Amino acid sequence: MSYEIVDIYIKDSSPAKNPAEGVVVRAFSENGKIFYTQATTDVGGHAGFLLPSGLTFQLRFFKQNVGFVNPQYIVIAASPGVNSFDVTCDVLTPPTSRSARLCVAFGYFYRIDGSPAANVDIHVIAKFNPLLLDGNAILTEQLAVRTDEKGYVEMPLVRCGQYDVTVQGIEDYQRCISVPDAPNVNWPDLLFPVVDRVSFTPTPPTTLAVGQEVSITPSVYATDGNLLLGGAMGDVFWSSSDNSVLVILLAGGVITLRGIGPGTASLRAVRADQSIVRIPDLPIRGLPPAITVS
Repeated sequence: MSYEIVDIYIKDSSPAKNPAEGVVVRAFSENGKIFYTQATTDVGGHAGFLLPSGLTFQLRFFKQNVGFVNPQYIVIAASPGVNSFDVTCDVLTPPTSRSARLCVAFGYFYRIDGSPAANVDIHVIAKFNPLLLDGNAILTEQLAVRTDEKGYVEMPLVRCGQYDVTVQGIEDYQRCISVPDAPNVNWPDLLFPVVDRVSFTPTPPTTLAVGQEVSITPSVYATDGNLLLGGAMGDVFWSSSDNSVLVILLAGGVITLRGIGPGTASLRAVRADQSIVRIPDLPIRGLPPAITVS
């Protein structure tokens, strides 16, 4: 038995056959009981790993709003360069509202065993009262939508509006959502947003002199697309990867970078709220490259 390089190439089902980036590919034994390894596709839709030859493996695929035939099976040949497999996926095209004032919340819901959560009612109550939208009165009664047999549901909501939402099965757990100013938003992200990315003004430096200080203001965005107010202090824990090289000072929503000693260090950011679990657990995007202090 030898270990062979296995290449998985994932493309969508469109005529253009676009590569699918960010798909988690997991390899299990043929019966699905033993987990071997996993990889995530790059911009070219490629995921690669090493697997023993002469065996059949079960592959499972996952990416939000992307559909796959799960599982799929491959046999690893004891010959280099031949273990290349193509996989096709169906990418959900996000719905958009005909009205520029509305945002369509869409997405899938599943049960704890992985099956679609079919016929689940989602109750929505507007928190605004009263509201005139382009001269039309918006009533604030309770509305409800129901997931279909695939666990999918969509519903138009007023952009920048706030709603109380209750999902069937967790009636004692009400969420207050804030709709982004966008044509669409993923329902699970709207219900359970976490810090997604940051941007900075001005652009963080890549070099600092010892004793030099530079102040930057972060803008913190959640997975529902909303800008988080006070994100520099409340939603993210900021730190330096090496306090002997670079220290981080926080005040009034501004981050001050101060060079302490020669070397290289990075600005780190960790979500303050760890109550919502996301798989895969992707890091916060938009963090600056390492800073060299000299």
